[in-house]
Amino acid sequence: MIRIERVELDPELEKFQPEWDALLEKSTKPTVFSTYDFFFTSCSHFKEDEQVFLLFMRDDATRELLAIYPLSLDRERVHGVEIKVLAHGITTYATDIDKPYPIIREGCEEACWTAFRDWLATMEVPWDVLDYDEFLPGSYLTTRLSELFPFPRYWTRISEGPESPIVRLDGDWDTFWMAHRKLRKKTRRLEKVMGDNLVYQIKQDPADVDQCLSDYIATELISWKAGRFVSHPAKQKFYRDLLPKLAAKNRLVFGMLYDRDKVVSIEVAYLFSDRVFFAHGTYDPAYADLSPGTVNSGWLIRFLHGKGYTEGDYLAGFSSYNNPWACRIEQSVDVVVRRMGWKNWYLAGCHLASRLKRRAARFFTRPQDKATGGEDPVGASPEDKGDS
Repeated sequence: MIRIERVELDPELEKFQPEWDALLEKSTKPTVFSTYDFFFTSCSHFKEDEQVFLLFMRDDATRELLAIYPLSLDRERVHGVEIKVLAHGITTYATDIDKPYPIIREGCEEACWTAFRDWLATMEVPWDVLDYDEFLPGSYLTTRLSELFPFPRYWTRISEGPESPIVRLDGDWDTFWMAHRKLRKKTRRLEKVMGDNLVYQIKQDPADVDQCLSDYIATELISWKAGRFVSHPAKQKFYRDLLPKLAAKNRLVFGMLYDRDKVVSIEVAYLFSDRVFFAHGTYDPAYADLSPGTVNSGWLIRFLHGKGYTEGDYLAGFSSYNNPWACRIEQSVDVVVRRMGWKNWYLAGCHLASRLKRRAARFFTRPQDKATGGEDPVGASPEDKGDS
């Protein structure tokens, strides 16, 4: 039997950190974004009005920790109705947490997801929608969704989310290098043009983090990403707090490409267990014709080969340009569960009425209106319109 304890988000949570990270190492989907450091630091910087709490699931007999479910409860107003939405901790929309997943001990997925479903059915705070983004299609939740949450008590939907290119890091580097002619061509061109001015460094020392991050922010601010990602004022503070924690645990690496002492390109990757998460990249647009970001990525992959890592994840979002390097494309999914109380039945009625209205509008539109988008042609005379 599983016992569930609700734990609030407060500084006392730190006492669970050793147990948290020990469970993560043995979990079904270990990821740097589920570490205590990443979760708590994200909450510290990005939590707004939503309630954030965690479910700790333990074996009732042995007290062994089986799972941690980070959750948030927020409110939205749709068609004049207030909807309470449950999501994974601080959501992907608010932070740079990528492809979030509860921390579940291997072999315990079925028991923990069933216990989670049962807890939701008796949750003391009512909820209307469970919204999980960027889940893997093969997770227990997605493959058994309709069994866990059957209609008509619940309504469920799975839709495609963003893709992630996955690169092999446990093969032979020379084989990888020879398989990618365009990467070789771009690399040799950059080497030829920059000549002796070219400097490439890998930096992992915690003492280098502050300067590397400052260089990254300064470079991003002159690029198309200016003020949107790491260089966003709120996120600058977040990364100043987070990255030293990751570096202290050997979970961070910078790939630094210089034109003598001028920063040209920076790649940032997180390291956890046997996986690498390629998180951020930027370059000086003055060097764009030399493809410095692509070359830097290639050299960082070269550095990581033979270091005990199996795969590199380019994460969900803006990384499709790396698809040619991928050994596979990981397709994420978005999962929605609606608890069918009066609110969701009402919203279902609103949605149906809206669809019927659109269909009726198309049905009753005159043929000549369809040809012109329902509007009179500019400059048309009464004769042109068929008027007398």
